[in-house]
Amino acid sequence: MNIRRFSLVATVVFLFATVPAHAQGRFEIDPFVGYETSASYPISLNNSPAGSDPIDRLRVNGAIAWGTFLDYRLTENFEPEFMWNRNNTSYDAHDLLTNSYVPAYHSVIDQYQFGGIYMFRNSEVKLRPYVGASLGFTHDSNGNSTPNRTEFSYSLGGGVKYYVTRHIGFRADARYLPTYGSSSNALYCYFGCYYASVSHYLNRGNFTGGLVFSF
Repeated sequence: MNIRRFSLVATVVFLFATVPAHAQGRFEIDPFVGYETSASYPISLNNSPAGSDPIDRLRVNGAIAWGTFLDYRLTENFEPEFMWNRNNTSYDAHDLLTNSYVPAYHSVIDQYQFGGIYMFRNSEVKLRPYVGASLGFTHDSNGNSTPNRTEFSYSLGGGVKYYVTRHIGFRADARYLPTYGSSSNALYCYFGCYYASVSHYLNRGNFTGGLVFSF
């Protein structure tokens, strides 16, 4: 099963599993466009290509982001939510000798998040701020013979929805959206010294705006 088919099946299961048989809620499709920031994470020097300068870090570049939210109004204030977010971008590699970044490879990044948002104020008002959180995964389709990657990711954020009518509105959303990048050992000293594994993330910010279609 490929990544897109898996995501579609998981989304349908996720949404319908949260809906009680007696619920009379409302679905929303919220397409969006925006911008996702750059971020970097350290890599082992052993991963540098043979005969090249040592590379100690990878950086994903900021890029235009687009995708959609799928929401279901489970209660007056809580909505389970799926987010698909894509950005067509590239990675740069940090050259340790020159202390500069050089182009490495192109990447199409798809982020799939399963979570929910809590809406403030009641559904009778047009302007409704919210907070949200989610867990999911990020898939990198990489160029330049670089292996593709699928890694754990999550999001924290919030935004606002403005309903022009009962069925059409606008949405602005801001997310902290980290994706796992690599791990390394670090020395900790507290009642003795020991080494422990530390995870490094691509700590990206995602800022989007779009439409709300309710039905």
